[in-house]
This record gives sequence, structure tokens and C-alpha cells, in this order.
Amino acid sequence: MAKDKDYIKLIHTPRWLRLRHDILTEHPLCERCEKEGYVSSATEVHHCTPVECGVSYDEKRRLMYDPLNLMALCHDCHVKVHTEMGRSGKEATRRRNAEHVASIIKKFFCD
Repeated sequence: MAKDKDYIKLIHTPRWLRLRHDILTEHPLCERCEKEGYVSSATEVHHCTPVECGVSYDEKRRLMYDPLNLMALCHDCHVKVHTEMGRSGKEATRRRNAEHVASIIKKFFCD
């Protein structure tokens, strides 16, 4: 589960729940499994560019609700995608946090 407070707030909004429902209705099968020639039900919606990558709340909100940033996946594929992205485990969390701090410093304190 994500620990970003903005993400947690956004993921519990009626707007997200409607969008998630719409994505799963539009893509009832896992998009990754389909590409690999398998058929499985999509049960989760993945953000291709993680919401936490947004530096400001507005950027996070844009990433959260952008339908082009979403992919319908089964649970197993969702776990695989996050593992492949290096987004699971304590080391990945430390690295992500350091990158986030660096991006904020760059955006607000560098020329």
C-alpha cells in the first residue's frame, strides 16, 4: 500500500471509484495477460506513471485521474509490474523517497 498521504486521500474519492469502475468495465480482461496470449479477469487498476511521482498535489491529481495513465490488470500482473518497476520492498521505498526529495529540491530551489 502506498504511504503517500496525497495518494491515500485521492484513492478514496468518489471520482476515483467511478473512474476505476469505468476502466474495469471498459477493460474486463487483464491487459498484460492479453498481450501475452492469456485470458484472466482484470481486478485492479494500475497507474503506469505512479501518482507519487507528482511533485505537487495538482500533478498527483492529474496522474491519478488521467485515463491514459491507467491499465486494467489482474492481481498477479499488478504485483509483477510493481516488482519490475522496482517499486516493492524497503530499498525501493528508500530510493523513491530520495528521488522525490531531489525532485522537490530541483523544482523549488534550483535555477
